[in-house]
Amino acid sequence: MKKQEAAYRKIIFAGMIVIALGIAFTTTLKASVGSLGTVFIAIGGLLFIFGMNEKRKHDEK
Repeated sequence: MKKQEAAYRKIIFAGMIVIALGIAFTTTLKASVGSLGTVFIAIGGLLFIFGMNEKRKHDEK
């Protein structure tokens, strides 16, 4: 069970990092890659939601 627990934590952490990169791209590099930041925020949000869903499944066991 430790491997599954670590898996959803890694997914949630990766989602947070991708969201942070998206925010950085959106605010600092708005002129050149502003839309890329929005895409990173969306992908990070999906990863975060997926990780939280895996956590809920793990907690129900």
